[in-house]
Amino acid sequence: MPAIITHDFFGRDMYESAKELIGTQEEELRAFLLGNQGPDPLFFLVITPRARFKNALKIGSLMHRLDPAALLVALKEGLEALEDDEQGVGRAFLAGFLCHYLLDRNMHPFVYSQQYALCDAGIEGLTRKNGNDVHAEIEREFDEMILFKKTGRTVRTFKPYRDILQANDATLAALSKMVEFASIKALRVFPAPDAFAASVKNYRFAMRAFYSPAQHRANVVAFAETRILRRGGSFFKAMSHRDRAEATSAFDNREHATWENPFTHEVRTTGFWDIFDATKAQAQDALRAIMPPTFDVAAAELVTGGLDFSGRPAPLRPDALNPNAPND
Repeated sequence: MPAIITHDFFGRDMYESAKELIGTQEEELRAFLLGNQGPDPLFFLVITPRARFKNALKIGSLMHRLDPAALLVALKEGLEALEDDEQGVGRAFLAGFLCHYLLDRNMHPFVYSQQYALCDAGIEGLTRKNGNDVHAEIEREFDEMILFKKTGRTVRTFKPYRDILQANDATLAALSKMVEFASIKALRVFPAPDAFAASVKNYRFAMRAFYSPAQHRANVVAFAETRILRRGGSFFKAMSHRDRAEATSAFDNREHATWENPFTHEVRTTGFWDIFDATKAQAQDALRAIMPPTFDVAAAELVTGGLDFSGRPAPLRPDALNPNAPND
């Protein structure tokens, strides 16, 4: 994260080429685009001070770091918990969730490579302890870049809290049942039935709070974070999109310099758009694979290759997690 805009526009591109698989109704499109945000809304449950959401606070992290094949199968099986008139939005959400996973898996090694390089560059006050802030800065640049390149707009007129995360309460209730089912089966976590719906509403609230195109609010909060709380950087500012009218980013690697995947140590020269476009091609095949009733763990493993949302080899069990592994 932020990456909310990047995932949304990836979903919009995919919808144009695969709408017959996804669904043609307006609420199905909204469910698909919400699915393209993947587990990310679940991280925002933390801002709701309700004890009944306590069990759900770790779901976002577990989904990012456990076996995605089992998760995808469990999420699809969650369709069985839906009423007949909820099936369309459920299938669309499943398709979007798969797209989120694929883009995360393919893009995160590229992001982490640059994150680690910056944190290890010997810049005064910057270490891997600042990794979350640096990660968010890189992905914020990608959000700003893709928004301007695709639309010629900036967050001055495009407001993520308004223009993304659109789904009505009935849709959120249906999707919450799917997420609850998948959490129980794949993660061994028993969340409140409305946890996902609450997380989406929290995400909308958070994006409104982060909204600071001229950076006035972001600068005030950043001052408090760095001067009063003595943090090495400002996570709030890193999450706050800027009014930046540029179709490129300092992190997009358009010059195709070499970089190393920090998880496989493979040397690559791909840039942001190479990865983005290649993932769209992969997603076409993956969507065709996940829709048939024959989709099972073996079929899911062919899609995931055993890699988690960060592109690392994924542990199969919740108790096999490395608590020090990067999580985004």
